[in-house]
Amino acid sequence: MIVAIDGPAGSGKSTVARALAAREGLTYLDTGAMYRAVTLACLERGVDPADADAVAEVAKAVRVSFAPGDGGAAPRVLLDIQDVTEAIRTAEVDRAVSAVSAVPAVREAMVAQQRRIAEGHDVVAEGRDIGTVVFPKAEVKVFLSADPEARAWRRAIEREGGDPTAPDAKVHDKKAYKRVLADIKSRDAQDSARDTSPLKPADDAVRLDSTKLTKDETLDAIAALVDQRRGRSGESRSSTVGRSGESQSSNPGQKALSEASGGKKGKTAKRPKKADEPMRAFHCDFDDYFDHGIDQWPLPSRAWHNFMCGVVYGFTKLYWPWVFEGGEEFMEELARRDKGTVIVQNHVSMVEPVITVVWGWRHGVHIRPVYKKEFEKNDLLTWVFSRTGAIPVNRGTADLKMARRCQRAIQRGESVLIYPEGTRIREDDKKAPIHGGFALIAQMARTDVTPMAVIGVRAVTPDNKLPARPHHVWFKVGRPISFGELGVKGRRQQLDAMEQRAMDRVWRLRAQLRAEHPGEW
Repeated sequence: MIVAIDGPAGSGKSTVARALAAREGLTYLDTGAMYRAVTLACLERGVDPADADAVAEVAKAVRVSFAPGDGGAAPRVLLDIQDVTEAIRTAEVDRAVSAVSAVPAVREAMVAQQRRIAEGHDVVAEGRDIGTVVFPKAEVKVFLSADPEARAWRRAIEREGGDPTAPDAKVHDKKAYKRVLADIKSRDAQDSARDTSPLKPADDAVRLDSTKLTKDETLDAIAALVDQRRGRSGESRSSTVGRSGESQSSNPGQKALSEASGGKKGKTAKRPKKADEPMRAFHCDFDDYFDHGIDQWPLPSRAWHNFMCGVVYGFTKLYWPWVFEGGEEFMEELARRDKGTVIVQNHVSMVEPVITVVWGWRHGVHIRPVYKKEFEKNDLLTWVFSRTGAIPVNRGTADLKMARRCQRAIQRGESVLIYPEGTRIREDDKKAPIHGGFALIAQMARTDVTPMAVIGVRAVTPDNKLPARPHHVWFKVGRPISFGELGVKGRRQQLDAMEQRAMDRVWRLRAQLRAEHPGEW
C-alpha cells in the first residue's frame, strides 16, 4: 500500500506521516527532505539555486537515503554518507528549496530515487506532488492544508525549539514569525505557479484542512482512510472489520474522513475524547471504559473488576474444573513483552470467554474479549460488558472504532480475545466461515496471533439450554504466529495467510484435545 500526503509547507505533512507510519507499520518516505538535501548540496558547493543546469548536475550526482532514527525517532536523512538531518532545516535552505525543486531535472532524479526506495514496501510519502506525479496510483491520497498563519505559527515555534502540538505553545519572537509567514506565502506562490509538478491536489485526493485540528485528530482522520482502503481491498471476504452491505457514498474516502473526525454534514465536529486522557473517578460513560486500559480505570471500577474476577475465577475453577495446556509458558512469554497479542479461539458457548478472561486475570494479564454489540439489549448489560473489559463490535460493518480500540489495547500490553467463527458452533467438526478482521487488528498493532482451542464446554450447556451443568473444560494454547514467519509479501497476502494459518492451528489444537480426551467436544 502507498499513502500519498501532499500539501503546502507547514501543513503538518511530515509530523502526521511519521506518526501514521509508526501506527500503521508503513515505511516513512520524507520526499521533502530529499529536495532539501539537494538544496543543501547546492549551497555547500556554491551553486546558485537559480542556475538550473548546475543544480541539475548536483541532483544527478548525489544520492539521498534514509537511516533508522535512534530509539524509534524519525529517520535520519543521509546526503551520500553524511547525516544532514538537522542541516536541511535551516532558514537558508527554506528560502532556496522551491527554486531547486522547480528544476525539472532535479524532480526527475528525486522521483526516480523515491520510486526505487518504495519498491516492495508499504510506504507513506509526503510532499507536494506525491499523488499527482510520484505515485499517481497510490491507494490513499490526502491533500493536507492549513491557513498560512497557522502554518507559520507552527514553523516559528519549531524554530524556537518548541512543540507546536503542546497546549501552551507560544511564539516568542514576533519578528521571526512574520519572516516565516512571508517565506511561506512566497513559497506557496512559487510551488503553485511552477510549470513542472505544481502544487495541487490530485483529482481523487481527499482534502483535509488541519487549521483547527490537533495532530491526533488529523492522524485519526487519515488512518481511517487507510483502514477503509484496506477493507475495500478484501471486500470479497467476510471480515469482522469488513464492509457493510449498505451502498457507499460517491466519495468513500471523504465519508471515512467525516466519520473519523466525528463530523456531520452542516454541523461543527465535536472534538473526540482522547484515549490517553485520565478518566474521572465517577460519571464516566461506556466509551471511557472501552477506550481506556483497565489499569487506567478509576479505583472503584478497578476494585469491582478485581472482586468480580476473583469470584468468577473461584466459581468456574470449582464448577467447571478447567486446565490450560501450554498456558504457563504462554503467560511467561506475555510477561516478558511490552505488547499484547491477538488470541483466536473456537467458540462453543459463553463459558470459554469467561474462563479465558479470569485465567488471564489470575496471571496478571488483561484479556479483553470482543463481543457482538447485539448483546447490548439494555444499559445494564452494556454496563456489565464495559466493566469486564470487553470491547463491542458492530458486525457486518467497517467497525474502525473497534479495530482502533483493540490496537491501542494491544499496544498498552493488554491482549484481545476474538472468535473468528463469529458465532457459537454446535456441530461436531464443523469449520464455519471465518471473519478475518483479527489478522488486520494484529497487523495494525504490529503483533502476533495466538491460536487457542477449547473442548468440554458442549456438555456445560447441552442443546444450548440453561442452567449450566458442572463439567471439566480443557484449553490448549498454541505458539504465537508472527507475520514474519508466513513467508509471503504484500499486506493483503499476509492477511490472507495469517487468517488461514491461525484458524488451521485452532482446529488442529482442537483435534489434539479431542484425541487426548475421547468423547469430549
